[in-house]
Amino acid sequence: MTLISQSEFAKRQGWSRQYVTKLVKSGKIRLHKGKVNPDEALKAIQAQAEPSTVLRKPVSRDTLPVAPTDSRQAVDFVTARTMREAFRAKMAKMEYEEKAGKLTEASKVREDAYRAGRMLRDALLGIPDRQADVLAAETDPRKVRQLLMDELEAILSELSGP
Repeated sequence: MTLISQSEFAKRQGWSRQYVTKLVKSGKIRLHKGKVNPDEALKAIQAQAEPSTVLRKPVSRDTLPVAPTDSRQAVDFVTARTMREAFRAKMAKMEYEEKAGKLTEASKVREDAYRAGRMLRDALLGIPDRQADVLAAETDPRKVRQLLMDELEAILSELSGP
């Protein structure tokens, strides 16, 4: 009777150590002084196996994909899937918000801001042409200030309208 550790038994069978521990805790495999008898364990597992799973063909270790040995190159599958799902969720949210009118393309916003800035600049640069003669004739500083304020308010109210 050859006894081996749980991790060695798991390695020989191509299982994880956690799976063998689960089999031990569920009573499917008996331990002898903390070790596993591989022949006895396999017989016990086969005796308790589901009939529907007995007919399945075992997977050859040669056909299993080999994981990269360099941990820097290997991306954890669960992490990659989580990142992909998070990206999909963000994209779906952005599409919904765009269709709902909560989002606008940045290029359109820049273009509209540029047009508004040009209109404001042109209107402000037109003040001297429109008010030069009136302001030149005015000697009262308060009146000059009031004329300039009226002109600026007219421009701003015109530009702020729909």
